[in-house]
Amino acid sequence: MEIKGIDISSWQGKIDWKKVSDYGMDFAIIRITEVGNVKDSQFENNFAGCNKYKIPVGVYKYSYAMNISEIQSEARKVVSVLNGRRIQFPVFLDLEHNNQRALGSESIHKMADAFREIIEAAGYKFAIYCNVDWYVNVICSHLKKYDFWVARYPANDNGTVIERLRPDFGVGWQYSSKAVIPGISGKVDRNVFYKDYTEPMKEETTVTTDKLKEFNDLGDFYAGEGTGKPYLEKATLAYLDDFQRNAGYNNYTKFARDVNSWGQPGCQGQPWCAVYQFWKLVKVFGLKKALQIMGGGFYNCQSVTRHAKENGSWKKTPKKGALIIFRNGAHIGSVRTYDTKYVYTNEGNTSSAAGVVANGGACRNKKYKLTDSAIDGYVWIDYGTAADQTSTATAVKLNKTPKYVAKVTATELNVRSWAGKENPTIKKWPLLKKGNLVDVCDTIKAADKTKWNYIRIAGKYYGFVAKKCLKRQ
Repeated sequence: MEIKGIDISSWQGKIDWKKVSDYGMDFAIIRITEVGNVKDSQFENNFAGCNKYKIPVGVYKYSYAMNISEIQSEARKVVSVLNGRRIQFPVFLDLEHNNQRALGSESIHKMADAFREIIEAAGYKFAIYCNVDWYVNVICSHLKKYDFWVARYPANDNGTVIERLRPDFGVGWQYSSKAVIPGISGKVDRNVFYKDYTEPMKEETTVTTDKLKEFNDLGDFYAGEGTGKPYLEKATLAYLDDFQRNAGYNNYTKFARDVNSWGQPGCQGQPWCAVYQFWKLVKVFGLKKALQIMGGGFYNCQSVTRHAKENGSWKKTPKKGALIIFRNGAHIGSVRTYDTKYVYTNEGNTSSAAGVVANGGACRNKKYKLTDSAIDGYVWIDYGTAADQTSTATAVKLNKTPKYVAKVTATELNVRSWAGKENPTIKKWPLLKKGNLVDVCDTIKAADKTKWNYIRIAGKYYGFVAKKCLKRQ
């Protein structure tokens, strides 16, 4: 099996992706950042063009790093630019900088591993790009267990495949730097891959393992596992996506911003330990499932406890991936793992200090004795359940600007956290009475195809009610 694609950067200028698509393109690998560790000036145009014309995407990072700290910074920048966006092919670490070669194979091995840990923790595939010389003479055997994209092309390169130069290693071969493709000005690199990352895995994998790993990897990433630089809350609304800049104690976070954008109360500027756990669950399961796990009052630890006790998920023993509640609902985390003596957690709005630290301002991994009296209990989560179809993308499209005023016609009307009777009610205003007036902001369909209005109550609380129970005024 062979598929053919290109790799591109700002050197190609603005690309006509329709012409590229019409020509036929199995994939495109886009440079994501350039010298100075700044975003490639054409990255967004290239990414959008590939998505528009359904060309599978990977990204590459040409590394200039000379030590572990610098390459970790490069990896974090890659993750920051991607910002959770889906790519089909890996993030390729481009190793060819001549200054790096002098560091030696062992240092390069350690640096590549440091880069890989951050990329994989963010949920992306990792692979390496280099030329044949680097693969044979610089890359150590420990790194060769990863996928390699290898460059080799002739001195008299004319854009065609020279079969005698095909490497006998790697999952991909960059065979030319002088190909001509309609829609691209000048020359462009051409590649053939023997692995199609868009194809589903042939062997069966368990949803449980995948989803649990994804949840824990997200936590490790924001806790700064392997980097020592966790996500810190912000003093203002500036630099919400940056892990360390603008750190302060005013409870501003990217998590609250994102939850707000999904049509839910993110509670920006307020303690955020529960919103952080909810954000992770949405990323893994989707909005609807996350609401079912934590309830409509997901931003309040005591409400989460009550919801779990009502639906039977409250337990006194730990489980990997469970939520852990502390001090009568004063703080919440998640269980990374546990043994016969300790439970190991991932928490938001805490610190590295021992014991329960609520409102500590950082994402951290911690541990407690299983017998610690500060532990109230656990909310078990079924990671064998596939992600629901209510994605965050669906939620982002909700309009929060009122379109008209409506009156409640039912005697009592539940205000739910998402469209559908199976979803929990919101905590702030769970019930409306006949004659109450609300602002109608949007309309969507529930899983059973019934119409639900997205409403605003008292000018500040948002939720969903059945459309048939409202009358436009």
